[in-house]
Amino acid sequence: MTQPVSNANMLKELILGSSSLTWLLIALLALATLLLFQFASYKKLGLALEKSFAGLYIFISPFLTQPPFNYLHFVNLKDPEGGILKLMPYFFYPWVVLLLISRIKIFSNNFIETFAKILIMNPFFLLYILLPLLSTLWSIFPEATLRAGLAFSGFTAFGFYIAAQYKWEDLSRFWRWGYTAIGLASFVMKPPGAGDFVGLTQSKNSLGGVLALCTAFWYLHYSQGAKTQKERWIALGMMLFSFYLVRANKSGSALVITIILIIAVSSLNFLKKLSFQWAFTAIICFLVVSIIMTVFVVDNLEDIIVGGLGKDLTLTGRTEFWPQLIAAVNQRPWLGYGYDGFFQQDKLGSATPAYFIYTPNGFQPKNPHNGGIGILLAFGWPGLILMMTSLLLNLAYAVRYLSRSRLEEAGIPICFLVSIIISNITEGYIIEIANPWLSYAMLTVRLAIDNTNNSSNSSSSNPPRRSLARTVH
Repeated sequence: MTQPVSNANMLKELILGSSSLTWLLIALLALATLLLFQFASYKKLGLALEKSFAGLYIFISPFLTQPPFNYLHFVNLKDPEGGILKLMPYFFYPWVVLLLISRIKIFSNNFIETFAKILIMNPFFLLYILLPLLSTLWSIFPEATLRAGLAFSGFTAFGFYIAAQYKWEDLSRFWRWGYTAIGLASFVMKPPGAGDFVGLTQSKNSLGGVLALCTAFWYLHYSQGAKTQKERWIALGMMLFSFYLVRANKSGSALVITIILIIAVSSLNFLKKLSFQWAFTAIICFLVVSIIMTVFVVDNLEDIIVGGLGKDLTLTGRTEFWPQLIAAVNQRPWLGYGYDGFFQQDKLGSATPAYFIYTPNGFQPKNPHNGGIGILLAFGWPGLILMMTSLLLNLAYAVRYLSRSRLEEAGIPICFLVSIIISNITEGYIIEIANPWLSYAMLTVRLAIDNTNNSSNSSSSNPPRRSLARTVH
């Protein structure tokens, strides 16, 4: 057991073991809640608290291993065992709602309008986010699916709220500094060593994905958003530091994605000058080439991977069990096995086909290592069709938004979509309760709102010819 976990257990025993100390902490928490609740009623202070929560939420979204941040993540609701600290989301998020009640009232006044915009622009997304809970009805492990579905829904709901409350300029700042904070905290608390640089996350691929986006966002801010020379120097320094952490991370896929994202950001000026049809075609072609390049580099060029990227060949292992997963999908193609229901071999044993899936060297996967296969296993072909349609719509809206807004704002959804599509070739991030899904949910909400608003503005600024003739008459 690691030292942070030991310290957390000692602190828990100290607090819960003394009734007087426990009541003192409860009283202090109640007093702090009362004061914050009163301060939050003021517009500026309420906005500051909400922005602080948004930054914290993005910071903890990859599921950090460092207490107390690990206990605040919704993924804890999936596991009923683990002590009282794993129940903290049940207390923390209602407490946040209480503090932000004045801001939530503003959101609730516009909720129906916001929901209608998303329903019109991307109904496939709204149908998809219902599946984790609905799949409890057909899951092979209903108990686990229900818990995971509740965690997924709560995790998505707060992302929905943040995206609806803030525009791209603020969201860009939240993501940029939130991911930078993860990199800095990882560098300080668990610095790179001889092995893989995992930092405060669970795996090097998880940290590598965050750092790749962080590098791209700082490069985007440096090239398109910085307004002063000082700001440009800061952005450049952060970009170089993030790229250094990508190299220290020793994840070959993270390095490839970083390079692809830098190329995508560098191409924004060119794409903006194209018509929608040509820009959309260029993005699709770029994604196809990027996917081919990623698979080719990670799977085939051993001398580049081992020598240049500092990584062992792992894609070969994935291709050994992917056909077995596809065979399991074909057993239940229309509904799947339920959200978080398939990889339960430790609890269900031979009741799940995952129990019989092995590679020749004896490795038994605990996740699909591919986003599309993960969705098929959870929800079947209807779920994958909903997600793919939603993804294509978001690509179209992102390209459309590119021609109507500042490049820094328009570059954020394009960077996220490129990263999500490429990373889910070798990892199943889109099906997990983690930062890739949160970013996808947030960009979907924001793109739907902004594209609806732009369409309305275009219609109002170009009235029908008949109305214009009457005005002239």
